[in-house]
Amino acid sequence: MSENTLILTEENGILRLTMNAPSNNLMTADFFAQYEDIMAQVEKKAQSGDNIKGFIICGGGRHFSTGADVEALADRSAKEAYDETTGTLPAGHIKQKHFFTFLRSLPFPVISVVTGFCIGSGSEIAVNSHYRIIEKNARVGQPESTFGILPALGGVARTIDICGMQNAYELVMSGELIPADKAYEIGWADIFADKKQGVPEAEALIRYISDNGGFSPEKATELINGYKNSKG
Repeated sequence: MSENTLILTEENGILRLTMNAPSNNLMTADFFAQYEDIMAQVEKKAQSGDNIKGFIICGGGRHFSTGADVEALADRSAKEAYDETTGTLPAGHIKQKHFFTFLRSLPFPVISVVTGFCIGSGSEIAVNSHYRIIEKNARVGQPESTFGILPALGGVARTIDICGMQNAYELVMSGELIPADKAYEIGWADIFADKKQGVPEAEALIRYISDNGGFSPEKATELINGYKNSKG
């Protein structure tokens, strides 16, 4: 990438990561480098005690993310092989996984606004968030199994947490891309939104949480249920 195409902004206490990388947010090595740098900034803000009300992750174009670049994945796997003699995972993988899975331990709500395609590693960003707002044009899935691998950035465990074992097994092992209404039906998504309404919905959810005592990961389910009930 010749310039930063993942942009972190802050307005009225709300952080927003807008992903607008080439090829519909294809996760190349450059994408991951930018993503990890931005997430390190977010982690510092969380630790500093800044008054952050929430964090929205969204795509800047039509799609949330078309997932990891297969060639880049293969190249990285070849360079950073698992050490079977010691059971040691590659340092690069450990760092990368941290900046996906740490999202769900942040002290403010993390909301992925899912549009267009949200697949592979892109889907893993979404499932590691506290909440997923899905617009009706979206399609989600974890097609890694069709390449002979499994989601390795927290995707398997977290999909089980939010969808249940049977739904998670079908989603992960089939590699099927499912439409937005089915994602909402099986619990993958928390809120179903009209086109271009995902970000306003996320902002409204953050305001509701801020006005009702603030956030903690332990209260995540209670808060989303309260928000939906408040809308009737």
